[in-house]
Amino acid sequence: MKVLISFLLLSVIVSSFKETDDWFLLQTKSFKILFPKKPTSDTKNIDSHVGKLVLNLNYYEVPEGVSDDNHLYMTNETSYPDSVINSDKKELLDAFFKNSIAGSVNNVHGKLLSEKVIGLGKYPGREVRIDFRDGMAVIKVRMYLVRNTLFLLQTITETGKQYNKSIDKFMDSFQLVH
Repeated sequence: MKVLISFLLLSVIVSSFKETDDWFLLQTKSFKILFPKKPTSDTKNIDSHVGKLVLNLNYYEVPEGVSDDNHLYMTNETSYPDSVINSDKKELLDAFFKNSIAGSVNNVHGKLLSEKVIGLGKYPGREVRIDFRDGMAVIKVRMYLVRNTLFLLQTITETGKQYNKSIDKFMDSFQLVH
């Protein structure tokens, strides 16, 4: 009987921390985050001025006909050579973020709408909004530099829906896994 009571009590405790909706918890070796549905994972290798970089992508593109305030949810985890950038190298951070933001804006032929300094615990970051497709959509990006790894969170939504709870839920759920 004690075992049954303990099991029931444990079930109540565990279920009290369970999500009340059907969002998918993605957990990697580095981080965890909630997506509206199970994301697709992909790895891309790119050549850069600092050498070959590996981009670890996770994304959920909302299918046609599915009701969602956003069109895309995405994470990107990229590690740089420690000799190039590290969150401890305070003198390099502004230039690093400036270049990362400029790259994000240029890659989509967009326009920077806003930029805000943010952080994740002791790690520096930036939050930006980018005009996409000449006012038709907005890309919201949060980037955090954790030691020599850049974590980038991104959503794309119609301009009129750029402040919605799903974006906040996605981005605010991001946590490092130690």
